[in-house]
Amino acid sequence: MKLNLGCGTDYKEGFVNVDQGECRCDVKHDLESFPWPFEDSSADEMWFQHIFEHFSPANFLNIVREIYRVSKNGATVTLISPHAGSDNYWTDPTHQMPLTARTFDFFDRAKPLFENGKIYGWDDVNFSVEAQVIPNPPNGPDVAHRLTVNK
Repeated sequence: MKLNLGCGTDYKEGFVNVDQGECRCDVKHDLESFPWPFEDSSADEMWFQHIFEHFSPANFLNIVREIYRVSKNGATVTLISPHAGSDNYWTDPTHQMPLTARTFDFFDRAKPLFENGKIYGWDDVNFSVEAQVIPNPPNGPDVAHRLTVNK
């Protein structure tokens, strides 16, 4: 199963499109309400495009754990959000969760920040993380994360 989470107006064929708003979607669900309505280890792929920055920081870890729970081993998770330092992030008053290229390093056992993740009790989640800052004129850069789920 492939999930397009927080799809908004970006309905993707071949995906289960999920949103809580008034838009075309296959499943109506608030992604800040847990658990998500999907079985454990059922998703091969997840897509979050310009939605993660709208989540409450208080729900960040719950969302990360839901991503991990729902994903199969080897699943890929793509997240694209405005970079925390961009005008696009700071201009929109609905943005709550800033992301940088290192945000998910706390969950990657090969990265130095994983040691901090262990201190915080986050070592129950294991991703291989690739991230890059990408141009998005005229709004400023986005950050793209590609997480590979390791179970």
